[in-house]
Amino acid sequence: MVPSLPLDVLVHILYQLPPSRDLDGEIAVKTIVQCSFASVLFRQAAAIPSIWQQHYQVRYLHANEPHEDQRKARTGGHWKLMYAVRRTIDNEVLKHLDSIVMKRVGRYEHANALTKYLFDAWDVLEIEKGTVSPGEYMKIRTLGESHTLLSTKAYWASALLTSIGQTYVVGLWSSLRLGDQSVSFVHAFSSISCFFGKHPDEISSMLTTLNSRCKDYLLRLNFPLSESDPNYDLKKLCLLICDFMATEGYGPVAAHSFHDVLNLFPHSYLTSHKRTIPLSLVHIFVSIAQSLGVASSPVDFPVRVLVHISVPNPEVDDFYVDVFGPETIVSLRDIPALLARQGIQADNMMHYISPCGAASMLLRGSRNILSSLNIPDTPLSLIRPSALLALTIFVLLTGVGGGRIVYQLISQADPLDCATFISEALIPILDGTGRVQDDLRLGCQKTLDEEVIIAQAIRLRSSENKIVQHFVGMLFEHRRYNYTALITGWDSVCQASESWIREMKVSDLPRGREQPFYHVVCMDSSSRYVAEDNIEPLLTPTDQLLKQMRQNIDILPKLFTGILTKTTFKNPDVQNTVPERRARFVLSPELSETYPEDEDMGDAWLTG
Repeated sequence: MVPSLPLDVLVHILYQLPPSRDLDGEIAVKTIVQCSFASVLFRQAAAIPSIWQQHYQVRYLHANEPHEDQRKARTGGHWKLMYAVRRTIDNEVLKHLDSIVMKRVGRYEHANALTKYLFDAWDVLEIEKGTVSPGEYMKIRTLGESHTLLSTKAYWASALLTSIGQTYVVGLWSSLRLGDQSVSFVHAFSSISCFFGKHPDEISSMLTTLNSRCKDYLLRLNFPLSESDPNYDLKKLCLLICDFMATEGYGPVAAHSFHDVLNLFPHSYLTSHKRTIPLSLVHIFVSIAQSLGVASSPVDFPVRVLVHISVPNPEVDDFYVDVFGPETIVSLRDIPALLARQGIQADNMMHYISPCGAASMLLRGSRNILSSLNIPDTPLSLIRPSALLALTIFVLLTGVGGGRIVYQLISQADPLDCATFISEALIPILDGTGRVQDDLRLGCQKTLDEEVIIAQAIRLRSSENKIVQHFVGMLFEHRRYNYTALITGWDSVCQASESWIREMKVSDLPRGREQPFYHVVCMDSSSRYVAEDNIEPLLTPTDQLLKQMRQNIDILPKLFTGILTKTTFKNPDVQNTVPERRARFVLSPELSETYPEDEDMGDAWLTG
């Protein structure tokens, strides 16, 4: 009989299984569990809380805090039991995610149930989102090779993270509508990025790091940070904060980029768009100043936002900081003249010089967003989520909007938005607003009812009276306008409205409206409806073109799982034959359900 190892040695062995959020971490946990069945001593070793603590704390970075407190109370803080509870939640979330990926029918009921887990679902979705390496994303394979659903699953995991963030932040901002000042300007404004799939801790961590670096910067300058120090100078401190921000790359944006919508989102202006607009610079300044004990608040000043600095000495006037302009310190005496230039009289100036809370700044930010979306260069991928954010802020914080605003909001919302944050967070919060709440509820229900009808549709080309020449997943060039696009659906005859048919002069086409029309997505992510007469199949797309499509079209992995290619040789009996490599996109489960015969047609087309 082989002698068993001592308990401390077994514990040491289990400690060597490193915690991580990838496949190695999964294997490590499964190994610990399997070892616990090997012997009594191994079971004792595998039950030691600290072994599970490291795996828990690496895998689970986020949680709903009240739920986490309840889990700790129920399990007595035992890390193994807490890990088991969270993995049970993970499995439930993954079941919903698999249903969302595999079937369009019932998809949004699963999305609604999943997002109710909020941040308890965040880590497992983040792990699923990260399972696709750049090399595996929408991978190009040869006909005959199998494709995985990793890219499609990662797409939906990312979309659901955004829905969770939106649900959370609407709840956070709702207190501002009731006049609650417990949500600070910095926290409320940082949470804007939740609308783009960022966890609130991500932006908070960026600001905390920046605050700490500024403090180190000031200490290196031997600047006193205590008000009790006789050399403490509040105005000089504010100037030094601005100097620090400049050393970090933050400053006024150039005039030609002023209306770039990315200047308005914390995850952008804290990283890639550091040259930004006044409101965003004020957000950073106030975060730093408050971390240093300076009583600072934004001021809803016309033209550009200022910072109000409250001076502790009652005998000294408060002052203002202009983070954007050439004169950083603005005295109270300067204000009347500045307001007069904007046509504001002295007896109306209190609103413009008083410290304001988060609600005013969020509303100002929402107006800036809508203004920026009118700029022609705004990427199409940013227009919908940005407009949805701005309109949500307006409706939430004002409780007004009328039919036009609600219509605009619903027009920017997709079924996932309607099934999650709008129906579960925004609409309930609007109790007492009457028509706004009712219009939103009706708009959401209409969107979801239409989705149910679309989800149940099955398009069989074999049952059509007309021959549909092309297939979903085929690349083509437009015969008239020469752009490249990808087919995502088809109708055997034109199904557009009469006004669209007249505007597009469909009757001037050789076969008019009684020919197949195709739903397509273009390189800039825009969607179009194209007559078969205008489609020229793209026979030899380059790798560069395929790569560009994968990078540019955000919605691609929702609709397709990868790319298949097949190389054939024309005139094989002739010397120096030229190879022709055709390519098609592989349908996701969603499109395979709707167009069940298009995969086979695509394969037949690949082989020529």
